[in-house]
Amino acid sequence: MVRLWFMQQRGELAGVGSVLGLVVAVALAGTGTVGGGAAFLVMAAIVAVAAFGAPHAYWLRADGEGLTLVRLLVPRRYAWADVRGLAMELGRDEENDTHHLTLRLRLAEPPGRFWGPRLGRIHVTEEDAPEGVPPRALAELFAVFVEHELPVDLPEFANEVLRVRGLPQLPPLPLWTPPADGAPAPELAYADAPDIEEERRDLVALGRTVKRRVRLSREYLVRRAALADRVFLRDGDGLALGIALAEAERLVEHDRIRVEGDQRHYVRRQYLSLRALSA
Repeated sequence: MVRLWFMQQRGELAGVGSVLGLVVAVALAGTGTVGGGAAFLVMAAIVAVAAFGAPHAYWLRADGEGLTLVRLLVPRRYAWADVRGLAMELGRDEENDTHHLTLRLRLAEPPGRFWGPRLGRIHVTEEDAPEGVPPRALAELFAVFVEHELPVDLPEFANEVLRVRGLPQLPPLPLWTPPADGAPAPELAYADAPDIEEERRDLVALGRTVKRRVRLSREYLVRRAALADRVFLRDGDGLALGIALAEAERLVEHDRIRVEGDQRHYVRRQYLSLRALSA
């Protein structure tokens, strides 16, 4: 069992307790059950319980069937078939100039965005690296995803945490190389592609659908990357090239592979395969 209470901010939990305590105090004082001073003490006690007791009721348990996330004593079950990986998002708090890492489950069919419930937030260094000796629970969380061969968004960060704690590293990403006949030329890859402006309009519509249906996300990424590549081939300017390379990298990261050389070769091969499947 992986306990993640250390990643919950006590201030957030105390805020929940403050609201509950205030409601109880007002109710007690309003009914005349206790005096104002006693009602304040009741509220303070509720806040203390929420701040110090609630974190220990937050944990994650993994077994052969899936993950069970318990937050404030309420369990939620996620089957392994619905877990796509671990979403890791780096950020910076402008008020106190600290850096942090937010972790969420990435689900196959999440409501709205491409991830699921938040597992917690931890502080990181200014270089977005693990701060000090990483907690054992964080390493165990990464180890769970290693064991079930599920990807994490920041493998270098995860591997450093696993290394410090002496746990097995994430498996290396598979290497994609062009087939023996070489990467398809743009003329072949995009031979029957729709008009650029027509494709742009279709992608806008598909983008709205992707937000609700994750299984369409790869088609969306392939077509976006191919469109950006085609725009560069048409216009030939530096900005278009930067966009094309960035979109190609997004697809490569989504597919969890490594590509040597120009990643647009991978985009062209995947676009050609996509068109063949939809023909």
